[in-house]
Amino acid sequence: MKVVTVGTGMAAAEFVQRLRLEGLKGPITMIGDEEFPPYSPCVIPFFLAGEPLETVYWKGRDFYERYGVNPLLGDPVTEIDIERRQVRTSGGRIEGYDRLLYATGSRSWYPKPQWLETRGVFGFKTLTDMVAIDRYVRENRITRAVVFGGGFIGVDAALALRHRGLEITLVHRNTRLLSQMTDEEGGRFATAKLKEKTGIDIRLKSTVDAIIADHGQLTGVRFSDDSSMETALLIVSIGVSPNSEPMTGEDRGVAVSAQMLADPSIYCAGDVAVTPHLVDGRDGIYATYPNAMLQARTAARHLMHGDGVYPGSINTNVLKKHIDFPIVSAGSFSGEAVTWEQGDIWRRVYLKDGKINGYLIIGDTRMSGYVYQLYRSQKRVDRSIKAILASPRHDGYYREMLGVRDCGSSVF
Repeated sequence: MKVVTVGTGMAAAEFVQRLRLEGLKGPITMIGDEEFPPYSPCVIPFFLAGEPLETVYWKGRDFYERYGVNPLLGDPVTEIDIERRQVRTSGGRIEGYDRLLYATGSRSWYPKPQWLETRGVFGFKTLTDMVAIDRYVRENRITRAVVFGGGFIGVDAALALRHRGLEITLVHRNTRLLSQMTDEEGGRFATAKLKEKTGIDIRLKSTVDAIIADHGQLTGVRFSDDSSMETALLIVSIGVSPNSEPMTGEDRGVAVSAQMLADPSIYCAGDVAVTPHLVDGRDGIYATYPNAMLQARTAARHLMHGDGVYPGSINTNVLKKHIDFPIVSAGSFSGEAVTWEQGDIWRRVYLKDGKINGYLIIGDTRMSGYVYQLYRSQKRVDRSIKAILASPRHDGYYREMLGVRDCGSSVF
């Protein structure tokens, strides 16, 4: 049996590793857009911040050799012929398969793609992006950057470049940073604290409307209020879309079964797979490392043993790179809000029928694992959650689990 993966990212690497560990002896071909071994997108900002490139290859630079893989790199797949069980690449190659894993991830979305033709303008999604930015910063001794987009990826970019020593202006069209992973009040709290702790120039309710260039070299940007700023580096991180067109003809992701099957011979996993939410059942693309890993393992188990069911995804977001001020969220920000705030720490859960429907924890992660388990298990917590969130020693969750009351505190 010949196995082909379209994609060489985290999900594809996990899938291949599991197949080999389970005893698959047949040929495996991995086809990818880039020229690198499998790498972790979660880690690549650390490289841009100054860590060695080796750190991004979380399964080893020698992955292809170690697991007996035939890598076809730098040649993106443009079409999946399901009837003939073949894939076609932009370079004209046709590769047949018995079983296929489609794990192409997502790509950056650009409001004006032509900007990328200007030297000094970059996306912030792939290792190719990071290597190009790193080289550009070093060769041109860049000291200032503008980051356009204040979502998760944009803030990640701003923090990585700040850690490297650059002066950063972060531009976001919303009223707060991280607007997809926070509610309004929590987002404002996080934005104010991030600005206070980093000194990053944050421009809200603003966009980069135009770039200024001299003979193809970026020299500045113009904002939506018609003001301008000199800069030789612009990072564009407005949003992403799934790379599903070769499979479906559209960029809306690929629907899969509980066995991660999009077709009897095709599995799908990672940031392109449309799966149900574990708690509320809503279909969506839940692009996180844990979801991608479990999806890949489910697909590998089904291929090897004919069983295995994916339980569903959780939209957990964790931002904690390059700053001692983590932000963690999951679920839906709807229902009864229960909030506790003290100093740099802000915690809120949303309750529905006495169970956690979503949560946001800012400035501290010591109880986030426990809150995550309460959310995932859908245990009723309406009688205890206020005391857990307000524990002054941050150990209320342990005391709750052990059934211990704190006689020295009024919160229990």
